[in-house]
This record gives sequence, C-alpha cells and structure tokens, in this order.
Amino acid sequence: MSSSRLLSTVRWAVLGTGSIATDMTQILKQLPSCEVHAAGSRSIESATRFADKWDVPKRYGSYEDACKDPDVDVVYVATPSLRHPADCLLALNNGKAVLCEKSMAPNVDSAREVLEVAKANNLLFVHGVWSRFFPAMQKIREIIDSGAIGDVRSARASFCQNDGAGSCSALLETGIYCAQFLQWVLSDPSDATGGHPVVIGATRKNHAEQSHLDEHVSALLDFGGRMGTFECSLAHVSERSATVYGTKGVIEVPFPFWCPTKIKVTAMSGAGSQVWEEPVEHNFPLPNDIKPLAPFNFVNSEGLSYEAGEVNTCVREGLTETPAFSSGQCLDIMRIITEIDEMSKAN
Repeated sequence: MSSSRLLSTVRWAVLGTGSIATDMTQILKQLPSCEVHAAGSRSIESATRFADKWDVPKRYGSYEDACKDPDVDVVYVATPSLRHPADCLLALNNGKAVLCEKSMAPNVDSAREVLEVAKANNLLFVHGVWSRFFPAMQKIREIIDSGAIGDVRSARASFCQNDGAGSCSALLETGIYCAQFLQWVLSDPSDATGGHPVVIGATRKNHAEQSHLDEHVSALLDFGGRMGTFECSLAHVSERSATVYGTKGVIEVPFPFWCPTKIKVTAMSGAGSQVWEEPVEHNFPLPNDIKPLAPFNFVNSEGLSYEAGEVNTCVREGLTETPAFSSGQCLDIMRIITEIDEMSKAN
C-alpha cells in the first residue's frame, strides 16, 4: 500500500457478515476518504450476499484471502468472538492494521500475544471498545479533572441484558464495558498502563445445563483506594447506567452508558451532603452526518463513527497506537477481566 494513497482513501476489509459488521459497514461507507473494499466470510456465498447488499467490490470465501488483498489497509475483525485472536493475527501477519470488535481475546495472555505481534510488525491495533471514543466520555474525564465533584472516591457500572445466556460469557460481552468505565474514571489518565487496579472480590452464576460460561458476574475493584463495583449479566436486565461518586457531587451516565450521549452532574454540599444544587446536564448528539442506510442493529450505532474515524486518522498519520486507547490500557482491561474470571470461578 502506498503512502500517497493512504492520504487520500483508507480501504477496509470487513471480516464477518453479522449484525455488528452490518452496522459498521454502514458507518464506513459514510466516512470521508474511506472505502469498504472487501468482505470476507467463511463461505463465498455469505461474503457475496453481504458484498452485494452493501456494494462492496471484493468478496472472499475465506478470512485469509481477505487479509491477503494487497489493496486493503485496515481489517475490521467482526467474526465470532472466539475467533478474534486468530483472525487478528492473520490480519497483522499480512501487514494490515486492525480494528477488532470486543472482546479481542478470551484472556489477557491471548490479548498480549496479539498486541506483541502488532508492535513487532509496527502496525496499528485498536480494540473496538467504542466507549473510549465518545465525546461524552472525554467530558466525564474533564469534569473529574476540574474538581467539580471533589475528589473521586468510587464508581459503579451495571450492564445486564436478557438476550444471550448460554451462548456467550457475560463478562466478555458486557462486563468489559463496565471494566473500561471504571478504569477510565478511577485510574490516573496519565498512566498509560491503565493503573493496575486490584480485584478485591468477584462472584458469578454460571449458565444452566453445566455450561462453563458465566451468565451473571459481580466484582469489586480497588484503584489505589478508589473503589469500583460492577455487575454484568446476559440473563436479566438492569438500567445499564453508571455513576461516579466524589466528595462534592456525582456524575450520572444513564442508559446506554457504554455509548453515552448524555451525562448529569449534581453538586452536593452542606451538613450530611443534603444541599443538592440544580443538576447540570451535558448532551452530545450523535453525528448528524451519519444516517442508517438500513435499520441499525444496536443502540447508538452512529457512534461507531468515532472509533472508525480515529482508526482512519491513525492510519493516515502512520500511528501504531491511538492516543485515545493505548495498548497498555487495553491490556490492563483484559487483565481485569481475566482476574475477575479466575477469582469468580474460585468462589
């Protein structure tokens, strides 16, 4: 791939033809100087159906062939989650930058292998925890740093939905969003490693029928004296919100906290912290230049444009890390998930 072409058009291959691949393809087709060049699937029939629907010029009946296409700059890995490490390595070993859907790996060791290969090959790798790229998340950090809610002492996040028990792990599907939120609001943002929190406690309920997969997990984390709690589930529902608690107030992030467009800040003071000031609401409308070309499958999918746009920028600038979500922070989230998984199995 030539640097001159990278400055004009970034060409993507989409691996996988499911719901999230459908939403992301709609986004990529609307970003400036960006092209969905190839679709890869495990069968040529599936790849062709997808490519025909979305007017993608190249279609491949194997992921390997899509990754070998010499005109592809970035591979979007949207295959079944257990395939993610292998498919990321396939793309990286063929010289492609990678945006991988969460979770990038089942555990920290597998994630580390992928990141080490990306570093060795001097290639961009971005873990698709899209929360990190939303403007509202940046505002939350600004509010914390401003001291508007005093010293942050704790935070919580809840992501429970009844739509997948038995088919996948709640910890990897929804828990990863809780872990990243707690890392974002409780860690020192200047620490590129993520802050290395300690998992204090974790418990789980497994799927029925002797499945080894978790359906409900709760955890307690210690970020250097700042405490974080979360729960995730694929067998029942919650309000799917998050809150940051400080000595002078709180930040509330309502549904959907993992792809937020609204936050509310309430200052509290006086005896017993019973004087509540009028809440200040901050709104962040989704990009108005992104429209669904067909019904989106997921809430706020327009916001996928934030992470995809960041990847395009990094590729054009020759970056191997995105400043918004470093490999160190990514790896530490995977370490948190792995330690919670191990501790909850032991309890």
